[in-house]
Amino acid sequence: MIDRIYLGDRAVKGIEIDSWELIVRIRINSISRLPEGGAEWNFYNEEDLENGYMVFSNVSDFQINPPGSIPDDYVVDYSFTKISDREFLFKMYSGGQVPSSPQQMGECEILITHEDSWLENSLKEKID
Repeated sequence: MIDRIYLGDRAVKGIEIDSWELIVRIRINSISRLPEGGAEWNFYNEEDLENGYMVFSNVSDFQINPPGSIPDDYVVDYSFTKISDREFLFKMYSGGQVPSSPQQMGECEILITHEDSWLENSLKEKID
């Protein structure tokens, strides 16, 4: 599972879905990693991933709400919740294009139920 990350003041750049492999990738403009053994970010940037990916595998459910929205702005909040012995729920809220909103902009919710997750760099190489 992805841990030790900080996404404050970071933005969603895109989402890729590999239906055959049941993989969803969320591209983030910059993913900061917390120092090993650290609980706070404190502007640590030695392990930052520019244009990195949060990758989710064995995805059983993927939703973007409200329907028709396109996340393309700053990450507001995110969480991981264990929902069974094998599955986790990832929730992310970000700004984006929301057709049902009068201004066509607003907050989007991304929900991904998955079994595994990891980070990749901009070349889609897995990061330990």
